[in-house]
Amino acid sequence: MRTISDRGCSRAFAWASLELDGELSQLESVLLERHLERCAGCAARVGELRALSSALRTAPLEVPSEPVFVVSPRRGRSGTLAAKVAVAATLALAAGGLGVLAGSLGGGPGAPEQEEPELVFLTPDDVRDMRPPRELQEPPRPVLPGPRLGGV
Repeated sequence: MRTISDRGCSRAFAWASLELDGELSQLESVLLERHLERCAGCAARVGELRALSSALRTAPLEVPSEPVFVVSPRRGRSGTLAAKVAVAATLALAAGGLGVLAGSLGGGPGAPEQEEPELVFLTPDDVRDMRPPRELQEPPRPVLPGPRLGGV
């Protein structure tokens, strides 16, 4: 049995999460199902997640036994202070963003060193899983003859 630390299993759990949120693409869905066919541990865990998600989504809403009141804060001087703090935070973020942009464009001695890209090695199973199933592949398009050159 594989552990969750395996790269393929970690990817499957990410896909399962996207699936539960309704954000999984067709290709990722096929890859997830193919992984679950090969990995019993992931199939069991993802099955539990699907069941839990379904139970939570279909559970009736709870109605509070007593009414709930939300007290809004008093308006006054705190409103202007909050606006000043918001403007100051926005300006600080903008200045920081400009500093990062200037540093990344400069490339001088003060510029941060670029990290080496992470190498990813694909197994034959990964490559096979990347191919869409036949039902999702487009049929080949016919090649139409182009215009003839030379006026014939």
